[in-house]
Parts: sequence; structure tokens; C-alpha cells
Amino acid sequence: MLNRALADDNDENVPPGLTALLATPNKGRNAQVVPVQAKINAVSNPPSDARPVLQDKKQLTTGDAGNANPSPAAVQAMLAWQKQQVAAQVWTHHFPCHNELSLYASLATDKRIDSFLTKTPTLWDQESGCWVGFEKTTRLKDGVDLTDMVFKIIDAVIKEWGLSNRDGASRRVRKAADTKLYHEDQRRGLMNNDYSSPSLIIEAQGPSFGLPPKRTGLAATLEPEAEIGFATITTCITVRMLAHRLTPEETSQLQAVYARQIFIQQPNRRFVRTLSVTEHTVRFFHFDRSGFHDEVFIDWEDTNPYDFIRLILGLTSLDEEVLGFDTSLQWSVDFMGRKVSGTLTTTDDESNITKTYDLASLQPIFQPYFIFGRGTSCKPEYENLKAAKHLPGVVQMIGYEDDRAQTKDFGVSRYLPPGKRAGTDVSGVMPQNLIQSRIVMERYGRRVGQFMSEKDTLCALRDAIGGHMQLYLVGEILHCDFASLNVVLGKPGAEVGNRGILIDLDLARPIRDISEENIVGHALNFSLSLLANGTSYKTRCRVLPHDYLDDLESSFYTTTKIMCEDEGPKKRPNPRPTPGWVREWYRSAVGGYESNLEFKQTKFVLSRPAMDPTEYIAPYWSKASRHLLKRFYMFTRKVAREKEKIRWCEDGEKAGKKRRKLLSRARQHYSHVLYLFDEAIRELDASNSGTKRKAEEEPVEELGQGPQASRRTRRRRA
Repeated sequence: MLNRALADDNDENVPPGLTALLATPNKGRNAQVVPVQAKINAVSNPPSDARPVLQDKKQLTTGDAGNANPSPAAVQAMLAWQKQQVAAQVWTHHFPCHNELSLYASLATDKRIDSFLTKTPTLWDQESGCWVGFEKTTRLKDGVDLTDMVFKIIDAVIKEWGLSNRDGASRRVRKAADTKLYHEDQRRGLMNNDYSSPSLIIEAQGPSFGLPPKRTGLAATLEPEAEIGFATITTCITVRMLAHRLTPEETSQLQAVYARQIFIQQPNRRFVRTLSVTEHTVRFFHFDRSGFHDEVFIDWEDTNPYDFIRLILGLTSLDEEVLGFDTSLQWSVDFMGRKVSGTLTTTDDESNITKTYDLASLQPIFQPYFIFGRGTSCKPEYENLKAAKHLPGVVQMIGYEDDRAQTKDFGVSRYLPPGKRAGTDVSGVMPQNLIQSRIVMERYGRRVGQFMSEKDTLCALRDAIGGHMQLYLVGEILHCDFASLNVVLGKPGAEVGNRGILIDLDLARPIRDISEENIVGHALNFSLSLLANGTSYKTRCRVLPHDYLDDLESSFYTTTKIMCEDEGPKKRPNPRPTPGWVREWYRSAVGGYESNLEFKQTKFVLSRPAMDPTEYIAPYWSKASRHLLKRFYMFTRKVAREKEKIRWCEDGEKAGKKRRKLLSRARQHYSHVLYLFDEAIRELDASNSGTKRKAEEEPVEELGQGPQASRRTRRRRA
């Protein structure tokens, strides 16, 4: 976090001694796929920008905020939060720029720049051949304000090239040391008090810019709505004298904080470029989904002014593609300048038909709060979606664009050759080239956790599991990532089979391509078998490839999680309740394979005696749901035991036969799980209608009893 309370006049809110905390990236997933899942209403025309001309209004600083000033403890907490976010989402794997001087070569000729310099003798000293403010020795003159000097150069360039107002778009440089650019984070949305104040910003209006989102909480009542923020700027520029300089690592971290917020608040950004200026150098930063790239772009000792002016033109360009925007996404704003709607224009690779869709929401379906993409080195998601065509319970694709952009084409670095991965003998310090793709899919309902009724949830989970079965048995694709985030409610009035939809097939694999190393998904939902694979280097146990039973086990964890967290329709307490073993479950998932495996073996699925999975579910859930969860638990427990026997079978040939026999019962296993949900739904309907169901008998291992009780028969009644 960056906060003025701890800053001097030139430190852009960086606390003294800020340590660079840079994390390593995820491994093994190196070819970027960035799906943009457009929520579709109807075809429309691109909107026009209705934002009024930029006005010179001062925004409140910390000193103006009255009771909005954070306490020292709050400041420290916010600092810790921002440091944590940067540490989690910025890595040390950064790259030098190689082509930075050619990035903006076409924006202005030397002759055009010479004409500008001749007309601005207050900025450029023709006789000495250096910028006014510097001596011939390139030392900054005493009494010269470096920030003011850079500001005047940028301002003159913007005016000379007519960037201040053209066809409803404009650019303006602004001193921002006393301006709050508020942060947005997943913890609290547009956060109450977290902000940055760079030395200079380039304020903008145009199709991709709008006023910052409305703030929430107490601070929103104490301060007026912000008119300037990360949503309204093209870049941030840090100006610091060497006496107040940061280390190179700290400078990178600071620029990463700025870039991260621009990515978050400008969702159609492909890359972000920023500057760090001292009295000796101008350091250039480029951030995209492959990493961050930096280089000393200009040394003031080099009296060539052309590169610096072209750099300014690039960072203030009215061409939004030059700024790094994906211009197929366009926004319209209200009379105040705040975004109110948007459109997406896409050309399907197969039909070559171009369509423009209204966006149902200004926010992406998935909001990434990180700079660098996780990337996937796998079969493209659209190939999996082709295999899912017409399958009930699985998301349906409308169109796709396989290659919308590649990071190598951004022009800042040399990239690894195709097929080569980082760490090989040819890699050196070259990044992996990432490819952006887009998939347009049918619009469905909310995520399963945002249900309107208990029956909605059971039906959605049931049909999503049915969709998983169809994908596996018919499409010969294994989803590999069954989780609550990947199940949505079906369309209103959907028929049985489509009341819940399985989405997010980016990790899905053709069955024939599943390998023993395929450990992917959400850690909370990892099956016992996958966790055992992850610890096999220590235990030396047999490794079993990912299969459909692992995903069925994940669907049990998903069901349990929903019933433990949700206390009714759209009622998920914050913070979420995590009593007893539920808290241990969540903590073990964060702790890694070993702690996750130990918990599920000793206190959950394979505990002795069997535990009660309904112990901590919310009171909202009926007997039908509780009964379902218990039976689902026993099924999961039984399968996990069978797989454990196979894993530890000393005879490899015999183990292979047992596993093939187990997997040959796929249709039976799926049918049993679907039956459990169908029974619960019927039981729920019967209880709601007042109809009593006939008691029936079922062999069940008593919860809370040892395995010896598994043959008991107990009666259950609706």
C-alpha cells in the first residue's frame, strides 16, 4: 500500500525502506489463454463517448479528508495488505527490453521534432544542445524542480501535437503528488483508504476511459466521488531525485503497484507502460501477461531529444491500441463521465462473421487481481468446447478467436522460439510468448453459490455432474476442475439436464492425454488420489493418473463447501463461518499437498470412524440435503478406499487390472451420484408439498462408527 501519511514530498507514498517482495510464477502452464466470456444480450452499434471535457478540479488529499484520515494502525494494515498483494502477484522473472527505441519511431519524424524544439526555446536550449534546466555538463541546475521540468515538456508535446482535444478524446499531464488514486482489490472492492499518488499522470478521456468506480464504506460518505483515478489515466510517471531514490527492486515494485491497478480498473488493457525519472536517467517499464520488462530508455547525458519526445507521444497517444488497449471492447459513459454500458465486437474464426454484442455487466465475469497471466500450456479451450457441442449440462460456445494478440508482437523483447520453454539452454533471459484468445459463450445464470432456493442448488449441482458425465462419456474429455466457481445456474425455466451448467474448460484434457503429472484444479477440492500423487516422491507409492472419480470426489467437496458456507439464498456471511473441521479443511488446503492429504485421510473422507459431513452445515439446509450429503460422503469414502488399495498393491499387473475394472464402471458411478441428487430433490419436493414418503431400507456405514459397522441396515424416513 502506498499512503501519503508516511511519505515526504517526493516519495509517491512509498514508506521508507520498503522491501521488494517478488514471488515466483506458477510453473508448467506457459502458453497464455485469456478467455473473454461475453455475456450476450443483443447486437448493437459501438457507443460514442459522452464524457465532458476534462476540467481542472483539485481532488482532496489526506489533509482535506477530515475524519477519513486513517489511523496509524490502519495505515500499517493497509501497507501490509498492498505489500502482500504485490508479493503474491509480481515475480522476479523480469526481462530487459531490446527494442524500446523503435517502439514509437513512426509517431514523429526528426524534422517534425526539430520544428517543435525550435518553437520552444524555454524548454530546449539550441545553443547548448540540452534541455533547459540542465547545464552543458548535463547536471541539473541548482534550484530547478525536476518534476516541474518534465511536466512542462510533456505539456508542450501534448499541445503541439494536438492531443489536448480531438474528436472527443483528449490527454493532459497532471501533477498528482497531492491526488489520491484509489485502489481496487478483491478484499473490499474499491477500497476505502488505499491509494497512490504518483508524481505525474496522463489524464485521459476517450472510448476506454471513464470516471473511477463509486467508492464504498465510511470514506464514501466523508469525501466526494473521485473524478480522477486509475480508470482515467494512460500512465503513471515517477520523478525522484537520486537523494530520495529507491533501489531498483523497490522501483520495480512501485511501478508494478501502478500497473496492477491500471489493469484492474481498465479491464480491456493488454499492456501498461510507465516511467521512472531521475536527474540522470529515464527508466522505461512495460508490463504484460508474460512478465515485466524494463530498461534505461534515456540517459540525460545523451543530448538526443528525439527518443524522449517519441516516448511521450507513445504514452499520450490518442490511438488506444498504441496505449495497449483491446479496442474490440468499447464503453459508453453517462453525462458525468462514468461508464454505464459496453459492447464487444468479435469475428468468429470458423464462420468469419463479425458480430457486436452488448455486455450485460461492466465487470468481467472473472476479475483478475494480478498482473501476470497464469497461462496454460494445453489444448486450446475452444477445442474442448467443440467436443462439448450440444451436450446438456456443459457450457455452449457461440464463437471463438484463437489468436487475437501475442506478447511477442508488443515489440519490447526477444521471446523464446515456439516450442521452447523457460529453463532450456536457449532461454537465457527471454520470456515465453503468450497468446491471447477469446471465446464467446452462451449466457447462463449466476454462479451456483448465488442460488435463489435450496432446490436451485441441488438441481444445478446435479445437472453439472450430469454435464461432467456427458463430457467424459460422449466427448471423451475430462474436466479436471470441478468447483463451485465452475458451476452456474441454468437459464430461467431450463429443462432437466440444463438447470446447472459446467463451465471453464481451460484445464480439461482429452482422456487419451491424461498423464500422471496432471495435478490441476482448486486445492480445496483435490481428491485424495491426486494429493497422494503429489506426495509420492516421499512415500514412493504408485501414481494413478487423474480420472473421472477424482472429479466426482471434487464435486462432493463442492457440495459440502456450499452447504457449510451459504446460509440461504444469496446469504454468505463475511467473514465466512469456518467452525471445527471446516476451518482445518480450509487451512490444510493452503498448506500444500501433505497437509491437505493428511487432513482428508485422518479427519475427513478416510477418517476412522467415519465423520459426519453435516455437522457444521448451515441450518438453512433441509433433511433432504443433509441426507444427500451423508450418502455422497459414503460413496466418496468407498471409492477412495478402493483407489488406496490399488495404489498400494505390490503386484503392478494386478493393480492395473483392478484400476481398469474400477474405471469400467463409470456409467454406474455417475448414475449412482445422480440418483442421490434425484432422490434428494424428490424428497425436498415431497416435504414442501406435505406428502410423506414411504420408508425404505439402505445399507449404510453408520457415521461415527468404525468400518465394522458398514453392514448394518438402518431405516431412513423423509
